[in-house]
Amino acid sequence: MSGAADIRAQFDAENSGVGPAMTAYALGVLALVSFFNYADRMILSVIAEPLKRELGLSDANVGLLSGLIFALVYAVAGIPIARLADRTVRVRILGLCVMVWSVATALMGLAGSFLVLAIARMGVAVGEAGCIPISHSVIGDYMSPRRRALGISIFQAGGIAGLSVGLIIAAYLTGHFGWRTTLMAFGLCGLPLALLILFTLPEPAPRGARSEAGEPWYTAFVALMKRPPYRLIVAANTFGAFASYSLKLWMIPYFIRSHHLSVAEAGAWMGAASAAGGIFGVLVGGSLSVRLIQRDTRWEMWLPMITSIASAPLYGLVLLSPDVPTALSMQVFASMAAGGASGVSLSAIQSFCEPHRRAMGIAIMVFAIAILGNGLGPYISGAISDIITPRFGDDALRWALLVPCAAFLAAAGLYLLAARSVSGSAARAWMPDD
Repeated sequence: MSGAADIRAQFDAENSGVGPAMTAYALGVLALVSFFNYADRMILSVIAEPLKRELGLSDANVGLLSGLIFALVYAVAGIPIARLADRTVRVRILGLCVMVWSVATALMGLAGSFLVLAIARMGVAVGEAGCIPISHSVIGDYMSPRRRALGISIFQAGGIAGLSVGLIIAAYLTGHFGWRTTLMAFGLCGLPLALLILFTLPEPAPRGARSEAGEPWYTAFVALMKRPPYRLIVAANTFGAFASYSLKLWMIPYFIRSHHLSVAEAGAWMGAASAAGGIFGVLVGGSLSVRLIQRDTRWEMWLPMITSIASAPLYGLVLLSPDVPTALSMQVFASMAAGGASGVSLSAIQSFCEPHRRAMGIAIMVFAIAILGNGLGPYISGAISDIITPRFGDDALRWALLVPCAAFLAAAGLYLLAARSVSGSAARAWMPDD
């Protein structure tokens, strides 16, 4: 077997079957996919308060809708969709996934009870389960390993825009037309994007052989889980997701309750602050990674370690700020830190996956993130808020959200262990089975 450096050189020499212009177009389309993926997923944070009032829900109910109910379906659907994508035309599966979650988001706007809302939310989860594994896998073939982190950072920038600009738009629509109209508008806007993917996005040629693409899913799972760097990066991303999903869902309700902003004000200011910091951070981090990873591939783990350490106290300052201007200023810096290496940390997964296991490797990470991060994070934060509300009143959410901040520090420790588990700094496109 050739050395790791030879493998990386071989991958760099191969092209994806499309030119630079089409690669740029594909990244733009995938960034839009990420935009609607995160906007539709996190829209509950904007509509949470009016939704609770109309349907008589608790914080724990909202946490279940955004967390555990969504996450269980998302996690279960993700692995079979990823295996299907590894064996078929990925962009077609992606287009169908966008169509499913868009229709399901629109149907949520017609719900009249928690049960109906939960069923529609499950439909959103099924569609969105294919977004990250397929998109990352496609980017891995459009971009060389040396530039892959930049491509995934651009994809993540689209998601941050969805969380930021999407929050602003959702807050305006909710304030003027109600939460039902907001859900239906966001859902229907995704349908043209699905058609764009199905009819204009080419399938890139794979970088590297896919001769083992027919292997059983459990064979791929066992092979990947044998690799210490892979396991540690998955665990680190999961702890980071536990913190970030909790904060993303509950930060707007926190501003409404503790700082007495309206839904429109909280959504607009939070969206602007998150966009200013997050988009800048993820693009700078992705660009910086291109140079750093050339010097030592362990920067794929060191960068997210550094940003995770910075994120914990910065988000703590957001929650403990005495006034809105201070809290929003801290939110800009916190978003910058959290976004700074998000694309890099996700790209690092592919450094330890063969091409024919790429979507599967990402899906395993998404499974863990869905159950423990997206699933438990928002629910635990909401449940803690419910428990301590009799003592702290409207400020209960402020103190409850300090708990997930500590998860950033756990993530940093795991990234450090992952970097230490990689012997030397030689470039590696994938790790052989040992």
